Amino acid sequence: MTAQNKMGVKPIPKLLWSMGLPMIVSMILQSVYNIVDTIFVVNMGEDGAVGNLALTYAFPIQLLIIAVGVGTGIGINAILSQSLGEGDKERASGATTICA
Repeated sequence: MTAQNKMGVKPIPKLLWSMGLPMIVSMILQSVYNIVDTIFVVNMGEDGAVGNLALTYAFPIQLLIIAVGVGTGIGINAILSQSLGEGDKERASGATTICA
């Protein structure tokens, strides 16, 4: 029995949800983590203001790192889907080993 390529067989809306939902959940959890962390740090007393300032600087950096990772994943996914659509399994294999 041969395994089917889900990117060639699955309907596009289901494919978008199955591949995009983990990224959406990850970013939401990261934001909730930062909100809870900020609430905890602000309630530390005198050092809460300095801690909150540090968190204020760190959060955009965290989002930038996440954005670079997601963008890289999307780029590799585009190369992979194009290669699989063309039937070029060697290029598809190369696209999956770029970041390995």
